[in-house]
Amino acid sequence: MKQVSKERTDGMLYGLEEKVPPGKCTVYGTQYLIYFLAGSAIMPVIIGAYLGLEQAEIAQMLQRTFLLSGGVSVLQAVLGHRFPIIDGPAGLWMGLLIILAGAASSFGKDLAVLRTDLELGMILAGVMVIIVGLSGLMQKILKIFNPIVNGTFLILMVLQMSATVIKGATGISSGYDTIQLKFLVVFLITTVVIVVINLKAHGFIQSIATLIGVVIGWVLAYAMGISPEFISSGDGFVAVPQPFAWGSPTVDASVIVTCLIGEFVLFSNFATSINGMSDLLARPNTPKLVRRSTILFGVTAVLCGLFPVTGFVPFASAPSTTKLTRVAARGPFILGGIFMMILGIIAPVCSFFAAIPPAVGYSAMMIVFALMLEQGIREYKKVQFTNREGFIIGISFMIGAGIMFLDASAFLTLPQMLRYIVSNGLIMGLIIVMLLEHVILRKKKAS
Repeated sequence: MKQVSKERTDGMLYGLEEKVPPGKCTVYGTQYLIYFLAGSAIMPVIIGAYLGLEQAEIAQMLQRTFLLSGGVSVLQAVLGHRFPIIDGPAGLWMGLLIILAGAASSFGKDLAVLRTDLELGMILAGVMVIIVGLSGLMQKILKIFNPIVNGTFLILMVLQMSATVIKGATGISSGYDTIQLKFLVVFLITTVVIVVINLKAHGFIQSIATLIGVVIGWVLAYAMGISPEFISSGDGFVAVPQPFAWGSPTVDASVIVTCLIGEFVLFSNFATSINGMSDLLARPNTPKLVRRSTILFGVTAVLCGLFPVTGFVPFASAPSTTKLTRVAARGPFILGGIFMMILGIIAPVCSFFAAIPPAVGYSAMMIVFALMLEQGIREYKKVQFTNREGFIIGISFMIGAGIMFLDASAFLTLPQMLRYIVSNGLIMGLIIVMLLEHVILRKKKAS
C-alpha cells in the first residue's frame, strides 16, 4: 500500500513497479499501441521512396520497423533502462538517409548499392555504441554535445530538410515539374489539424494529434484522387521479416563514417529520454543501468542494419506521454510492445500503412522538424553569448548552410570516400562546430 500511495502522490495512477488489473492492462496496452504506430508508421514510408523502394518493399520495411520497435522497446523495459520508453525511427536518421539518397543520385550511384552500404554502416555504428557501453565512456562522450554543438546541429538539420518538405508538399517529389494544388491543399489541411489539436486539445486526444491528422489527411487525399493504391506486399497474411532484405552488405567508407556520426549524435537524444523519465519517476540512473541501456541501444542499431530500417532512438516524448496517461507501470507498456510485434508479422496491415499519401507524410514530417527547430533554439538559450560563441555558431552555419546551396557536381573532383561527407552541409557544419568549440577556440579551464 505504501508504494501505491507514493506513486499517487507523484501523480501516477500506477507506478513503475505496480501491477495493473488484466482488463485495464489490455486497455492501456492498446493505448500504447497507438503511440507506437504514431511514431513508427510514417517515416519509413517517406524514406523508402527516397531510397528507391517500391510500395510493396516499403510495406516490408514497415513490417521490420513494427517488429523491431515493439521488440526493442520491450527488451529495454525488461533488461535495459527498465522505463516505459518507446524506441522507434529517429527524425535525425530520416534526415541523414534522405541527404545520402540525394547525394547518391547526384553522384550517379545506384540506390540499391547505397541501401546495402547502409546495412553495413548501421551494423558498425551499433558495434561502436556497444563498445562505448562496455567501456563506460558514455558520460565523457556526452560532454562533447554541449548546447552550442546540439543547437547548431539541430538547426542545420531543419535547414537541410526544409527543401525536401516543400518539394513533398507541392507534389514535386512525386514526379511533377510544377506545384500541384491538390497536394498543397492536403498538406496544409493535415498540418493545420495536427497543430490545432496539439495546441487546443488535452489529454489522450492531444497526444495522438499526428495520428488524427494523418487519418483526416488520408481521407481527404483519397477523396481528391491523390492517394496511392493499396498494393499487397505479396507475402500472404503472416510474414516473418528476413535479414539483409536489401541484399548482402557492401562497403563504402563515406557511408560508414556518416552512419557512425549519426549514431554518435544520437547519444544526446538517448540520454535526454532516459534522464527525463528518471526525473519524472524519481528513479535515479545508476551506472549499471546506463551501461545496460547503452549496450542495448547499440544492439538496436545492429538490428537496424541486419533487418534494414531507419535508425532507432528512444523517443524523447516518453516522459510527456507517461505524465499524460499517468500510467508508468511496465505491464501495459510491454503488452503494447507485444501488440506492435504482432502487427509486424501481419503483412496486410503494413501494406495498408505503406499507402500513406506523400502530402500527408510530409505534413507529419514537417511537424517533427518544426519541433526539432524549437529544440535547437532552446539549446542556444543555455549559452552565455560572447564574441567567441558568435564566431563558433556563425562560422559553422555559414559553412554548413553554404554547402547546402552548392550543386552536387561541385564535389565530383573529390575522392569518392570524401564526397558524401564534404557535400553534406549538415555533417560539415557539425564537424566545424565541434572543432571550433572543443579544439581551436576551446575555453581555458578556470585555474
